[in-house]
Amino acid sequence: MDETATKVAVALLAIASAVAWLLAYPLLAGRLATILGVDWLIPRHSFKLFYMIPVVTDKGTMIQLAGALATASLPVYIYARRTARLIDILDEELAEFLSTYAGLAASSGSTADALLRAARVLKPPLALYVERMARIYRTTGDLDKAFEEAFRRAPRRIRLLARSIVTASKSGGMIHEVLTAAATHSRESRRLMKMTQSRLSEYSFVVSLASLTYAVAAGIVQALVEKTAMSSIPGFGGAVDTAILAGLYFYSLNTIVLASAIVIAKVVHNYTLLASKYVVLLTLASMAAYLLSPTIVR
Repeated sequence: MDETATKVAVALLAIASAVAWLLAYPLLAGRLATILGVDWLIPRHSFKLFYMIPVVTDKGTMIQLAGALATASLPVYIYARRTARLIDILDEELAEFLSTYAGLAASSGSTADALLRAARVLKPPLALYVERMARIYRTTGDLDKAFEEAFRRAPRRIRLLARSIVTASKSGGMIHEVLTAAATHSRESRRLMKMTQSRLSEYSFVVSLASLTYAVAAGIVQALVEKTAMSSIPGFGGAVDTAILAGLYFYSLNTIVLASAIVIAKVVHNYTLLASKYVVLLTLASMAAYLLSPTIVR
């Protein structure tokens, strides 16, 4: 399937997953409310306007909306994980390919033969790229065009490193030196990237903990405000609309979750689509913390 078509399919699946959750949750919530005796699980779809912004005011609808966000992120995460794994495999195979191609080129009758021989010893998916490049080059005689056609849909990093094949073929007898340098760069950059990810993994924990801390704090403050509003303090009960306050906390919590997920994915993995993984995890954990933390002060 074409990459663009795959992305469209993932987007449609994400929308379908969210819609399915929105339709199924009221039925599920009704059963859970009966079993657990907790009425606030049922969505009431109650909203109030706050400066012309509709603010959700019941917990059941909050769960329904947060669940839709999490379920919509699941297909995106499956696609992102597959793509990240593919890039990792290509990166590893490419370093080996660059190390051995000079010897294959020296012992082959032509560049096309060398590429075909390399494709036979490589593993998919890199073998498919190299074989396609060899066949296009054999047909057209244009190595640049063959490379562009074959590696057009390859990830950017793989495409940049693989271009050293074309550069080496035009180096005038320095093919071994060029490919050795490219292979060394590929291995070292890969090692450095893995080391950086390992060190930054603690950063993702800190960001996630900050989101959960905010969720707990928001839930506790909301509970305290509700208790104070029901107390006999003069003038306080009408000064704060606790339902709107709960909805605003819900909106701000989801904003923090989305921002945290994007930051973690970009900084730690250098791949923004992997934010979908953290959206799922942080949404579930943060909503649980927000809804259950008021029990601390009750």
